[in-house]
Amino acid sequence: MKSYIGLDIGGTKCAVSLGREEEDGFRIVSRDAIPTPADQSEAMERLAMLADQLRQGETVAGIGISVGGPLDAERGVLQNPPNLPGWHGLSWTQAMADRLSAPCVLENDANACALAEWRWGAARGASSMIFLTFGTGLGAGIILNGDILRGATGDAGEVGHWRLYDFGPAGYGKRGSFEGFCSGGGLRQLAVTVGVQY
Repeated sequence: MKSYIGLDIGGTKCAVSLGREEEDGFRIVSRDAIPTPADQSEAMERLAMLADQLRQGETVAGIGISVGGPLDAERGVLQNPPNLPGWHGLSWTQAMADRLSAPCVLENDANACALAEWRWGAARGASSMIFLTFGTGLGAGIILNGDILRGATGDAGEVGHWRLYDFGPAGYGKRGSFEGFCSGGGLRQLAVTVGVQY
C-alpha cells in the first residue's frame, strides 16, 4: 500500500497528514496541525519537520499541498493569497520534494477538496459538482464533466471575491463580497455589527 503526505495551508492553521491507499479507499493514518506562521519560509521549515515526524522514516509515494489561491500550480508557487500576506515567490513543491524525497504537487484548496469528495465522498459517481470551502476565506472547487475546472488563469473557483452587495463585511478588503458574508472573518464582523461579543 502506498502512503502519501498531505499539507493543508490555511490563513489560521496548517495541517499535515499521513494517508495510506488501501483496497477499499484511502485512510488517514496520522495528522497534526500548527497555527499558520506569518513568515512563508518559517512555515515551509516547520511543516517539513512535522511531515518528517509523521512519516517516521516511511517512504512516501507523493506529497500534496493544498492552499487558497491565487497560485501557480505548475511552478508550485503562491501568488500573494489575501489570507497569507507576503507569501509569494517560493516554490513549495520544490522545497518539499527536496526535503521529503518524494514528488510534490500544489493545488488550490477548494479544488483539492472537490477532487477528494468527487473521488471518495458524497459526489462519487457525479459528472459535475461544486465544493465550497468556508474557513478563514471562501473558495470553490468545480468539477465539470469529470474534469476540474481551472479557467484560463487557474482562478475559476475564486468566488469569494464576488460582490453580492455594495455594503456588508469586508472579505480581505472587498466590502459586500461573498467571502465577507460567509467566511470566518466575515461572520465575526457580522456578529460584532449586531452586538454579539466575540
